[in-house]
Amino acid sequence: MKNSGYLYLLVIVLLLASTLLQAQEPFAGGHFWVSFTDKNNSPYSIERPWDFLSQRSLERRASQQISVNQLDLPPSPAYIDSLKADAEVEVWYTSRWFNGALVFTSSEQALDRINNLLFVSSTELVKPLPPVAPPEDWQEPDSALKKVQTHAEQALELYRVFETFADKRVAAQWEQWVNGTDFGFSAATIAQINGDRLMADGYLGQGKIIAVLDAGFMAADQLSVFSHLWNTGRIGGTRDFVERQPNVFGSSPHGTYVLSVMAAKRPGELMGTATGASYWLMRTEESANEFRIEEYNWLAGAELADSLGADIINSSLGYTRFDDPVQDYTYGQLDGQTTVVARAANLATDRGMLVVNSAGNYAQQNWRYIGSPADSFGALSVGAVEISGERAAFSSFGPSADGRIKPDVMAHGRQVPVANTADGVALANGTSFSSPVIAGMAAALWQKHPQVTAHQIKKAIIESGNRFLKPDTAYGHGIPDFVWASRLLQHNFQPERQMVLYPNPISPETYISQYSDVDQLVNIEVFDLKGQLIYLLEYNLHPGYNRIQPFGQAHHLNNGIYLLRMTSLQTGQFSVAKFFKAW
Repeated sequence: MKNSGYLYLLVIVLLLASTLLQAQEPFAGGHFWVSFTDKNNSPYSIERPWDFLSQRSLERRASQQISVNQLDLPPSPAYIDSLKADAEVEVWYTSRWFNGALVFTSSEQALDRINNLLFVSSTELVKPLPPVAPPEDWQEPDSALKKVQTHAEQALELYRVFETFADKRVAAQWEQWVNGTDFGFSAATIAQINGDRLMADGYLGQGKIIAVLDAGFMAADQLSVFSHLWNTGRIGGTRDFVERQPNVFGSSPHGTYVLSVMAAKRPGELMGTATGASYWLMRTEESANEFRIEEYNWLAGAELADSLGADIINSSLGYTRFDDPVQDYTYGQLDGQTTVVARAANLATDRGMLVVNSAGNYAQQNWRYIGSPADSFGALSVGAVEISGERAAFSSFGPSADGRIKPDVMAHGRQVPVANTADGVALANGTSFSSPVIAGMAAALWQKHPQVTAHQIKKAIIESGNRFLKPDTAYGHGIPDFVWASRLLQHNFQPERQMVLYPNPISPETYISQYSDVDQLVNIEVFDLKGQLIYLLEYNLHPGYNRIQPFGQAHHLNNGIYLLRMTSLQTGQFSVAKFFKAW
């Protein structure tokens, strides 16, 4: 008992000593998130939304029957002015949705003054000041390598880029995949999601605005693959939330690669999935380090996208762990509504924008799972596959912590053709590049169906996935088919219960759509006009609508008119459709 008492006293003494030591640590300062208690004393009103939202933003909401609410009101200018009045406080930016402000101060007394303001509910250190620089003669040879490894684990720069196609085997393989169209090396990427059909029909995202939230856009103002954007005024603007400088073109090239997947245009070599769209380029990510401030930068970027009237946000970013372990998230917190960035993505979605986000490259790391905001309810999270359709080894697994299917869909994410900063073509790896494949094509799809909502666009993309009927935590709902997604939108998301063939006249890609209440076997019979049976196939239908592609071998049929009959082996009920072959 005496020994136990002594140990207990020793523990208490050590804890007190530790507390005193921590208390003596000097105040380092840094960036702080300041949360306000209310939006009182504000001149803004939801009855006058044009005072803080653009006309295009209001039109986007009105078209989707979304009302402006209290969350949309800017913070009280009186509160912001009070912060600015402190000479030792610099206001970085403000947030409507979170009702707060990001500030910088290196003064502990200034932070105390902020916390004592009646309208301040809390403050949070989101980025500490860097430590004092070491002496000039101090060296650590492998420090740069350690930094690269750290950030590779965070999956923000996990890609390989070949400045030229030096590997002749890779080049030869891509040449085999190129189908002779003007899409060049992008042809296989686009064909994998059946996007070439939309593009061939002229749907290139015209009239849509895509906000690109990324780490920087090095040389994007100089590359010829983007000249069509600059020449037609379709770079709407730029914003740097990291350093608040006017030039976003001198930092990381990551955003340049991402932008090229959507917007590059060099016929016969490189073609993005939305070359007709307009773009806003926003730097929210600081690639040199990782702190929670970047989530608030993302929030600010999403709010700017909302106020400008953007339709789509592409975010090839994800957050799980930080340079300060205190800020780290656990997997259990990736429940779609806990992290700062997930909450921001949900609010962006609630305002009628389609948020497309990379799932993450964590599969081969201890984390394994998706990042945030890929976990959010609002984001359409995109994993990566090889051009063969197999999951890329690095692509993060789901589900979200609350058990939802994630990623939502998959797209080409390994050896994706991108524009490099030397105005050539490179290959890049990562879900960072599968996300813009989908974001750009979503703009084209939305252009074709301007009457639908962002929610319907997202739903159609998911339901067009080749694994929609049997989703899993590796592939989500699979690889989307944008022709089929367009078909779904034409029918207002109510799949027809009767059998439908589309397109007709048929091609090898023609689908049969058939609704079923239960699991059942069906026979598919094809007859000529003389009533002769040409061939017989058997399929298993699952509950819900089913997509069947039985015409892959129809090339042996003579051109002409045929009848197709689908018969349930369970009930004997059948449906009949006429189709034409003309190829």
